[in-house]
Amino acid sequence: MSFVPGFTELLLAHLKKDERQRILKSIIVSAAPELWLSLESAALLDINREHFGLGGQLDERSNVPRWLIAAERRKVDIWVENKYDDKASTAIEFKVVHNNKNAYYKIWEIRKDLVKQIPRTSPGERIERWGIVLLSYSRFYSDQQGNYSYGKFDSCQGFLDAFENGLNDNDEWYAGAPELELEIKPTRIADLDDAHYIEPGKGSAVYLALVRCKA
Repeated sequence: MSFVPGFTELLLAHLKKDERQRILKSIIVSAAPELWLSLESAALLDINREHFGLGGQLDERSNVPRWLIAAERRKVDIWVENKYDDKASTAIEFKVVHNNKNAYYKIWEIRKDLVKQIPRTSPGERIERWGIVLLSYSRFYSDQQGNYSYGKFDSCQGFLDAFENGLNDNDEWYAGAPELELEIKPTRIADLDDAHYIEPGKGSAVYLALVRCKA
């Protein structure tokens, strides 16, 4: 059984902590949070490796773990590999989808990411592939919107529904991209009403979801 669903639950709880809420609410409206999220997650997994069955030592050296947990390794956001035996490796990709004109392109990207060729791996190598998706629905004050171009989503729920439907949509737009399924449905982790530039009462919020290729 994969450790990734349990780790995602831990990540959800971690991001709901007060100090992480402050960072998330700042970065989600002012910068691209994808790299921050993947690095934060890699550190969280490394610190809690024993809890997820990723403990042990490679050899007699006490500070060389049996399991490699690395961010941005082999062009994968998080790469987890057993350096001792032939247990399956795990590749976790991160994607941030905003309610803007690029939303469907980002859904296409996460679908493609879960089947892309990973450098220095063989076609028959056992690799578990997962995607953690941060979904941000934001409604800015009209004079603070800048160049932000909204997608055609009537509400936050409409945005979330579009994401879920896009995971297995067979429209020609997604040609060559595998169908995905939700392991953990979009779960709210932050209300953005008190974030900078956001107009309160418009449903602005951040969600986290876990996806994998459809069985």
